[in-house]
This record gives sequence, structure tokens and C-alpha cells, in this order.
Amino acid sequence: MGLTLYSPTLPLIICALLGSINPMLSAAEDQNSRSRHAISLYGEPRYPESFTHFNYVNPEAPKGGELKQGVTGHFDSLVPYIDRGTAAAGSHLMYDTLLARSRDEPLTKYGLIAEGIELAPDNTWAAFTINPAARFHDGQPVTAHDVKFSFDLLRDKGSTFYKQFYQDVEQVKVTSNYRVLFVFRHSNNRELPLILGQMPILPKHYWATRDFSSPGMAVPVSSGPYHPVKIEPGRSITFARVENYWGKDLPVNRGRHNFDRIQYEYYRNSHVLLEALQKGEYDLKTISDPRVWHDQIRDESLKKNQLIRTSLSNRNPQTLTIAYNARRAHLSDPRVREALGYAVEFDWINRHLFHGMYHRADSVFAGTELGASGKPAEQEKTLLAAWKADIPAPALDQAWIPPGAEPGMTRRDRKRKALSLLKQSGWAINNNQLVNRNGKPLELEILLSAAEEERIFIPVQKILESMGIRLNIRTVDVAQYVERVRNQDFDMVLHTFPHTPSPGTEQASLWGSATVDQHGSRNIAGVKLKSIDRLTEKIPRSNSRKELLTLIKSMDRIILWNHYVLPLWYQPHWLIIHKKQLKYPKNPAPYALDLSTWWYQKMDIN
Repeated sequence: MGLTLYSPTLPLIICALLGSINPMLSAAEDQNSRSRHAISLYGEPRYPESFTHFNYVNPEAPKGGELKQGVTGHFDSLVPYIDRGTAAAGSHLMYDTLLARSRDEPLTKYGLIAEGIELAPDNTWAAFTINPAARFHDGQPVTAHDVKFSFDLLRDKGSTFYKQFYQDVEQVKVTSNYRVLFVFRHSNNRELPLILGQMPILPKHYWATRDFSSPGMAVPVSSGPYHPVKIEPGRSITFARVENYWGKDLPVNRGRHNFDRIQYEYYRNSHVLLEALQKGEYDLKTISDPRVWHDQIRDESLKKNQLIRTSLSNRNPQTLTIAYNARRAHLSDPRVREALGYAVEFDWINRHLFHGMYHRADSVFAGTELGASGKPAEQEKTLLAAWKADIPAPALDQAWIPPGAEPGMTRRDRKRKALSLLKQSGWAINNNQLVNRNGKPLELEILLSAAEEERIFIPVQKILESMGIRLNIRTVDVAQYVERVRNQDFDMVLHTFPHTPSPGTEQASLWGSATVDQHGSRNIAGVKLKSIDRLTEKIPRSNSRKELLTLIKSMDRIILWNHYVLPLWYQPHWLIIHKKQLKYPKNPAPYALDLSTWWYQKMDIN
């Protein structure tokens, strides 16, 4: 990409432009900063500056064909970065970011819109040099002014979590038409340059006169590999590959974005969606439910419509949990939340509903090195000991075991344990009902977005009923589900927290108290603990992978011992049904199901 070392005269100009910034910043830039093609959280990037493509792509993948996918629900927006409305599936295809993430490293990013990255040796600033070739779809160049505008727009009018994501940035300065400088409030957030690298870049000349915070179906100007060519609001959206896409020959894009068209068809519910697949109405679907994989996929239908089964290894943390809304008065006591866990009989559910294919989760990061399985290590004990008020004493030297998973525990034992916990928290049986000190019964609702999830909770409902607790199973459409979760209008939900192999700043938005009561908060469970706040502050400051793992596991243990969520299970493979014509690389990305690396292969008519 022709990256050059940073000019020694430029720091003086920057100092003059910034005025209030410490002059020592200029000296640091002058002596130690250099432009680089990639940045990694720990260690050096796997791919050198001369790399031509990622190892998990087919660099010779043919261009052409169509990928048609099915989804449920509806959409009313083409902007996936706000908390209002529902963005169309595939909207992210329209937008380029400063950097592109590699999917075979825990956390490394390479130049996309930014062709060069400069980092302060003391992590007090980062600068990005824009590739002069970068263009929006209307032909206008992408400049440093667009980068600053995007930062301000996302922070001020974007989704709630952007405020938290960008809170450690003190100033953003355009130092030239193609260079933007981010000055940090402190040097502790090692992940901040990578966070800034994932920022979608929005055109100032388009959004400056429009309301970014309101959903709408107007096609915005963008710069990514695809743009919408056909929209049927709420029913279907089709994206076409941009033939003159400015970044198509970059190393991060070679072997990717191979389909000429990507279409998303919307269906009323998951049952209709599955039937449509087996009729050949669309081309690919990931199956998260083993029962569907074994019992509802008809092999004769697959063969008739040239569909095949594929299983690919999944090394991402992806634990399904029951998240309890601790904001609710009747769920604010950890003992109540723990008691409810005893009504979930994993072994029975897994054996009778899911063919035994799920793995029991004992962590929100289950199945990875991030999970807090087993007893805490010495470094974890040291951290946990400082927060004895937030955890029970056994957390310091015992493994956390999901309620009811203790060896040899019978259903009667589980019920007895649950009622004991409920009694300790002020509940008592009265006329076959569990009531509090005011005589109010314990009544709960599990909010679901798919009817097939109801069967998981029918046996739970029966066990709770035998304990004097009424559980209502409430299934709503996707739009209503999203809005109720945004408004914290639920008792319990099934939820998979979005983690990566290298958790960082986003953990504060998932578990921290800063946004717990805000509309659209990602802190689904309503976690509000000083220990968690301190740990989520420290996580982005980790100086090594070892330190990161200690912090993540300690945080995991505090969440688990307080029973904010009940980890249920995880599936270590992506189960996929797809058309035979769809091909994928021989060595797929281990940390993502990266459909951008797939391609369409014409079938031999002979």
C-alpha cells in the first residue's frame, strides 16, 4: 500500500493546530511513531505489510451468482447504527470501516479506508491516514473530515453503546485532508485504537442535512462493497455488488465479496422460514436448533432442491443464556434468580428435545479459554478477594456449578433447594402459591421471539407450578420483542451475549452500570455492581493475553455467582444447509462464519 514513515515536521504543525494539547505529544510522535499497515491488541499482526490476502479465503474465488437468504420479522431502516427502528438484514454490506478485522486472529485489524495507522508509544493518541483512493458510491472522496464527522455523529446520535465506546476519546482533530488524529483522555485503554478502527465512515456531505437518528428507507450514500438495488419494505431487500468498488483489490478484500447479488427474503415466522428453505426458495440457512437439524429437515427435500448439509467449527464464545432482569423488584435478589435455575433440567431438555447435541454451559464464555470453568486461579482469587461484598465466600475457592447440575441431584432435591432459597429471600407457600411478605404471588414471564422456543419452557413451567410459581410464556413478533427489550419491559429472555475471542471495551456496555437504565441498553440483565464496573474498566487496559484472561474469568465468576444469567448450552459447530452451488474455502475462518468468503460455482450440466 506504499506506506511511508511519518514526516518529522508534521508534529509541529499538529501542535499548533491543537493548541491546548501538551507539546510533549509532538515530541513523542516525532521520535517514535511510525505508520503501519495493521494493529494487534497483543503481539504483532500475523500478516506482514506485503500480504496479498487472508489465509482463510480463496484468492481466486470467481465473481458472480447470487446468494439468497431468508430471515424473519420486518425492517424499516437502512441504518444499523441507531436504537430506533429495525435495520434491514445486510445493511452492514453498504458501509466500510477504517480497518478490517482478520477472522483467524483474536483481535487484529488491517487497513481498509485507512491505509496507515500511527500509535503513540504511550497510547495517548492514534492517527489514521485515509487511502486517497477511497470513494463513496457517489464518487466523492472519503476524507479525514468524514471520519471526524462520523465519530461525532455516532457518539451524539447513534446507538447508546457508542457513547460508552468512545468515552475515552478527548479530542478529534483533522490535521490534513487525509489524516485524522484521536487524542485520548488517558493511556489505559489499549483497545481504543482498534475500537476506532471498526468505526463505519459516513459521508458528511450526505448526513449533515439529514436526521441520522430517525429510521427511514431512503438509500444513503455509503462506500461499501454492496448497495441496495431493490427494496420491498418489510418483505425483501436485494444488494448488488458495486462493480467499481474502490476497495475491491485491497489485500483485506481479495477473495471476498464474490456474489453479484445478495438478497434477503422476509418470512412471517421461523416455521414458514424453514419450509421455504426446503422448497428451495432461498440458498442458505444456519441451524441453531439440533431438533430442526435432525427431525425437521427432510433429506428428500434437500436432494430435490440441490441442498446439502455442512458443519464448520465455531471457536467463538456463543453461550445461550436465560437473562434475568434484575431491575424487577421480584428478581432483584440473587437467591430468587438462583432458585429459578433449579427448575431448568438441562439433561432432560437436551436429551428429549435436542438429541443430546448441546454442550452444557458453565460460563457466559463457555467452550473457550475465556470461560471461568473450575476453581479460580491464584490471580483470580486476588482480584475477587477485593470484592467480597459482591460475591459469596465459596466463589473464592470453588467452581461455580449451574443450579441443579450438582452431581446426583434429583428433581426432589432441586425443588427442595429452590424453595429453601426462596424462603431465605422472604417468600413462602400459602394456599399452593408462593407469596411474598405482602401476600403477592410470584408470577413471571419469559419473553420469546420464536414459537419453537416455547417447548424449552413448558417443562420449566410445570416444575415452577409445583413450587407455587406461575410462569407465563409470551411469544411476540421480532419488532415487538426488540422494543420491549430496549425498554427493559421483561422478566426473563433467552439471550446470547455477543462476544469475540478477545473481549474488551464492549464488556462495559454488556455488564456495566453506566447505561443500565437507558433505553436500548445492552446490559440486558440489569447488572449493577461496583466490582463489575471496575473489572470492565480494567479489561481494555490489559497488558497481555494472560492478564486479559484473568480479568475476564473474574468478571465471569462474579456474574455467575450473582445469578444474573443462567448459562444453558452452546453448540461448537455452525450447522448449515446450503445450495450445492455455494462453495467455501478449504480453511474457513475459525472465529466467524464469514459468508463474504463464499462464492457461487456453476454446476456442470453433464
